[in-house]
Amino acid sequence: MADESKTKKVKATRNIYEHTLLHSIAIKQIHQAEAEQDGERFSWIIPSMAFSVFYVEALCNIYGEQLFSHWFRFESTSFIGKIVMISEFLKIEVDFSMEPWQTLNHMKRFRNALVHAKPKNASEVHEVPESRNERFVPFPDGGKTIESYSSIENAKNFRKVGSELDMMWGHNAKVYGHKVDTVGAPTYETIE
Repeated sequence: MADESKTKKVKATRNIYEHTLLHSIAIKQIHQAEAEQDGERFSWIIPSMAFSVFYVEALCNIYGEQLFSHWFRFESTSFIGKIVMISEFLKIEVDFSMEPWQTLNHMKRFRNALVHAKPKNASEVHEVPESRNERFVPFPDGGKTIESYSSIENAKNFRKVGSELDMMWGHNAKVYGHKVDTVGAPTYETIE
């Protein structure tokens, strides 16, 4: 029988990954958007899309940190740059004329529009009867605004592509003998 009065020090260590939290927020926002009226959906869709982008960026950091010893040097690399770097390292062909790369590129444009939101000047010329008050001319289209990305279909595609990327990377990491922990499995060390 073991002596319970004797003690030892055990150091438990794990990495805490929050990508699943970000992914679950994106999913919840989609469900909220589907339950909302047409004019109010964007307030759920845009956060869903943003959290899907955050999810992919978190995946980049998880895989990148474990696959590249010098990953810290790539922290300022672009969203697409990180995805391409990891994919190519894992021998995954990147072709922006096909999915999921097209949607990832769309995610990049949305992310940049969101993060670098700037005022835009929009104007249109309308020919109207002279008697018509100019205030009744339609507002000019703002072009590629944050809201122009807003659709449940885009939100679902963003969420789906993040999951696909995680599965592709995880599969190829395993196939090519790279151990990548995405759950934060603990390690234990007895300290003397």
